[in-house]
Amino acid sequence: MVLHLKKYFLLYTLVPLLILTVAASYFRFMVSYDYLVSYEGDCDAFSQSCFLYCEDDECTEPLYYSIIERDASALRSICGANADILNCEAASTCQPNDRSCSVTYCDATIDDNCEYVQPTNGAVKISDS
Repeated sequence: MVLHLKKYFLLYTLVPLLILTVAASYFRFMVSYDYLVSYEGDCDAFSQSCFLYCEDDECTEPLYYSIIERDASALRSICGANADILNCEAASTCQPNDRSCSVTYCDATIDDNCEYVQPTNGAVKISDS
């Protein structure tokens, strides 16, 4: 038996470690939802510096968004177990007392795809900020 253990030492150590790793990962991601979820949220371009997305080169219909990051377990408790975060109204904003939620607005020093819309004399002026 000792000779058999010495001959297949890697098999007897790696297979149980692999099984433990898979089981721990399954528990972490599928049972306790211990990971962060990042998604696009609404952004008011008149009051915040927002990320800008354009579908075409002319940018006829710009989409302004911010990035919301939240724990998956908190998101699951807010929207329900099988709810889609796109259809969950409570997921679009962060409450002031919610420590698991953060909103990231565009920083022009890091990303050049930022827009801030400034109203001037009834007209709308789009400028990088």
